[in-house]
Amino acid sequence: MTSIGFRAFYGCKNLTSITIPNSVTSITDQAFSGCTNLTSITIPDSVTSIGGGAFSRCTSLTSVTLPHSVSDIGEYAFLGCTNLTSFTIPDSVTSIGPGVFSGCINLISIIVDKKNKDYSSFNGILFNKDRTAFISYPTAASKYIIPNSVSCIGECAFSGCTNLTAVTIPDSVTNIGDNAFSDCTSLTSVTLPSSGIVGECVFRNCACLKKVIVPPNVSVKKGAFDDHTTVVFRELMWMDKGLCSYCGGQFKTGFLGIKCRNCGRPKDY
Repeated sequence: MTSIGFRAFYGCKNLTSITIPNSVTSITDQAFSGCTNLTSITIPDSVTSIGGGAFSRCTSLTSVTLPHSVSDIGEYAFLGCTNLTSFTIPDSVTSIGPGVFSGCINLISIIVDKKNKDYSSFNGILFNKDRTAFISYPTAASKYIIPNSVSCIGECAFSGCTNLTAVTIPDSVTNIGDNAFSDCTSLTSVTLPSSGIVGECVFRNCACLKKVIVPPNVSVKKGAFDDHTTVVFRELMWMDKGLCSYCGGQFKTGFLGIKCRNCGRPKDY
């Protein structure tokens, strides 16, 4: 046997522990999903990939040790593992899918082996190696200011963080991935960057988020906010700055600098 097949042990609620044989190289999608009484699992160093949702909703799982052979962790692999408190990613991992720890409401810390060439952790938070991409936030924390090194917030990065109440996103961020803050049911305050793209369903099911101000240079995709959230699109503020010598239009000062309101040329063209 070289792999544990699709949904091989799906919903086996009487399964409490399992030892995977050394012949296995892959644990496929949803292999142990819904094994709600599974408390521990031994993964041999023959395994190289863990499929999407492989251990999702294993609500009694308290710890997982990945061998240094694992290179791929699929999307939502540990979604809804509500008793996980910490997780260590070995140096061998080169690919981590979105939403791996979504809904892990007691997860305090994600630790990355310092030898890993693709990922890093800081204060228990998962980033890419140079910390320009924000990948996953431990769901047990409540408030967070994203560091200025970050330019991209990954898909589902904060998804299911039911304890998160406030987040500040710096101007360095230009892209917020789909579902990045979905199901953050306690989130009440969000400060968006001055420009960039807000993906689809970013704030889906954020029941306590009543109002968000969107700066003029931020593009918002379909379904980014639910209907109960009041979204205020802030317009450019203009001030007179003389006349354009090219078309005679009026120069105005906005968030993008001094430009002609008629032809759009900057004042020093």
